[in-house]
Amino acid sequence: MAKRLAALIFMLAAGPAAAQSCAPAPGADLINCEFAGRKFENADLRGAKLDGADFTDANLKWANLTGASLKGAKLMRADLFHTIFDRSDLTDADLREAYLFGANLIGAKLVGAVFSGAHLKDVLMEGADLSRANLEGVYMLRGVISGATLVETRLAGANLTGADAEGADFTRADLRNAKMPGATLTGAKLLETELAGADFSNAVGADYTHARSLPASELNAEGRSFNRMLQDTSLAK
Repeated sequence: MAKRLAALIFMLAAGPAAAQSCAPAPGADLINCEFAGRKFENADLRGAKLDGADFTDANLKWANLTGASLKGAKLMRADLFHTIFDRSDLTDADLREAYLFGANLIGAKLVGAVFSGAHLKDVLMEGADLSRANLEGVYMLRGVISGATLVETRLAGANLTGADAEGADFTRADLRNAKMPGATLTGAKLLETELAGADFSNAVGADYTHARSLPASELNAEGRSFNRMLQDTSLAK
């Protein structure tokens, strides 16, 4: 009896952190929990509080984290194959070199998140907020970022070949030396966007009127995007 009483007194004195179980479950309080290298395939973590949690090198294939809070979470080199992060908050999360092939981040908040070196092929980020995020050098073949906010986002050297960026906001974003051949940019905002050295060949719908610079592909007739060639043809008539 005395031992149980002593344990109870210790837990009360230590505060809520000591009583935290770190047992993964929907809606669970898992703030600052350590999950590095663990396996969570198909795990249901919808609505979980995972701020500051460490998932470095963890396996989260097909896991569902819809509506979860992962502010400042560590997901370096994590396997996020087809993981669902729809409407989740990953503000300032670290996803360097993470594998996000086919991951869903629709409507997610990714402000200030770091994705440098990440694999984002076929990722779905429709309507996501990527303001001030770092996606330098990422591989995002056929990525969907339609309606996304990419204000002041760092995309230098990123490969977004065939991306769906319809209606995306690239205001003051850095797209130097980025690759976007065949991308759809109808209605996209390129206000004060840095495009020096970028490849937008055969891109559709891009309007460079208010960009800081033209992409390299627009500086010669052979590489001009389809919409610009149509404009040139109409002006020549």
